[in-house]
Amino acid sequence: MVRRLAWFLAFAGAVPFLLATGTLFVSDASSVRVPAITALVTYSAVILSFLAGIEWGLAIRDESGNETTRAIALGLGTVSSLAAWAVLWLPSATWQVGCALALFVAVWGADQWMAARGLLPAWFVDLRTAVSALVAAVLAIALFRL
Repeated sequence: MVRRLAWFLAFAGAVPFLLATGTLFVSDASSVRVPAITALVTYSAVILSFLAGIEWGLAIRDESGNETTRAIALGLGTVSSLAAWAVLWLPSATWQVGCALALFVAVWGADQWMAARGLLPAWFVDLRTAVSALVAAVLAIALFRL
């Protein structure tokens, strides 16, 4: 049941990405585009920080991985969370969305690294791959539309 719920919630969590990006195609008016871009960028930062928290949660479990692997995972989680926050301060929407896209791919890569070292269960890797592919595609579309 938990796995099915995780899949459902993960894809439900992708809906704001779809809505914000879809809004970019509704109108070229700044009164529509600016809030949509703001929503897309801030939600990206929130979700990237959430993913960093998952990395921390997995890293602090004594029963998975080894001490070095877990320490690296803590660092990866910290760096990705700080990088997500930094996205909010970039000078343009193009930079913000482009960097958010790059960070989603990088965090997915970090998850792959952690999975190879026993920190992530296989089903979670499958989940993260599917949702990351969706979010990356949506952010790429948004970047193209900017």
